[in-house]
Order: sequence, then structure tokens, then C-alpha cells
Amino acid sequence: MDFPERQNSHCSVTQQHDDIVSVSHTKNLKRQLTGHVVTRWYRAPELILLAENYTEAIDVWSIGCIFSELLSMIEENVESHCDRGPLFPGSSCFPLSPDQKNGDDSRLQTRGNKDQLNVIFNVLGTPTEEEIEALESNEAKQYIRTFPPKEAHDLAERFSASSPEALNLLKRMLVFNPKRRISVDECLAHPFFKEVRNPAIEVTANEKVRLPFNDWANMDEPQLRYEWP
Repeated sequence: MDFPERQNSHCSVTQQHDDIVSVSHTKNLKRQLTGHVVTRWYRAPELILLAENYTEAIDVWSIGCIFSELLSMIEENVESHCDRGPLFPGSSCFPLSPDQKNGDDSRLQTRGNKDQLNVIFNVLGTPTEEEIEALESNEAKQYIRTFPPKEAHDLAERFSASSPEALNLLKRMLVFNPKRRISVDECLAHPFFKEVRNPAIEVTANEKVRLPFNDWANMDEPQLRYEWP
């Protein structure tokens, strides 16, 4: 996790998570992937808002989403195994994959219960004015201000059997402003990993890790099925 994140702008770690790779990606493989790079449930807010200058912070958000699913595997955190699942299970994501019933009307999209940003705000609350002002584009700022105000839900209640360290790490991963989101180095140094990490035996690669995700845009469906049977 450490080296690729520090050296590459984005390594799309979510592509390696079994629950994240979606067959829906085969529908239009020739499209440009840079604008639609992470499966909806694990997509950071800045990607949803079409930020051009995103960083490895988008992967920290995705890892946070996966981490929340791991916490839901703790028996005491859920009433039933049926309650386990993604933290932000949206079914549409305006403007990348909008709810077809609402078309291109952003005002209707913001009121759709299953729009991805709405699902995120239902858990984390709507961004503060300071967070909105930190967004790249005026269009994104205007769009976020159309969402009805919502209060954050306490993740400690949702994952009540989790340790304070686990909850702190999760909360710091799922911060709306990517510049205030915990970094990869900070994640690795977090007290949550104190009992399992041994920096003395860690090795850092001496060259960049090159991952061929951009080449996937040229793959057709038979090639994709051959690579991932």
C-alpha cells in the first residue's frame, strides 16, 4: 500500500477487491477511464464532482469504504449477517451515471435517496461551508449547496464493537476534503496497526510500480473475460 500510493497519482486499489470489480465495466470498455475510475460505492467525493487534480487521497477513501465492510464482519457490529454490506450503497451517481428517471436535472438528482453523494451525506452529513469553498470548481460548489442539510451519524454507534483506534482510523479516511483526509503514511503510522506492524522489516521498492490500468480502455469484452475468468 505504501510505495504505490506515494509514487503514483492513483493506483486504483479498488480494482483488486473482489466485491468491487463490476461486470458493468464491460459495457463500454473503449471509453476514457480517467473520469470514471472507481466503482460507485467506493468512489471519493472529489471524483464524483469531476475534480481534475485528484490525488492518492481517492484511494484512501476507497480503502476506508473497504475497512468499514471489514468492521461489519465483527459479529457484535451487526444484528445479522444480512446486515453486512457496503457503507455507501448508491445505485446512481450524478453526473457520471445518473438516475435515468431524473435525467440531467441536478436538483432532482440531489433528492434521489440512492444517488451516491446523497448516500454518503446520509452517513457523514453534508459538507460544511468551509469544505464546500475548498472545492475546485464553482459548478461543484453550486451543486453541493443544492443538497438538503443533513447531520452526520455517529460511526461509533454503527460499529459499536470496534476499538476506538479502528473508529478513529475509519473517520479519518472518510473525510470529505481530500486535503484533510489521512494520508497513506499517516495510516501506516496509526495506532490501529501498532500491534501488527514492524517497520524494521518493511522494504520499500526502489522504482515505481507500473500498473496497466490505462491499457484496459483498449480491451474488448472477450479479452476482459480471458484476463479475469
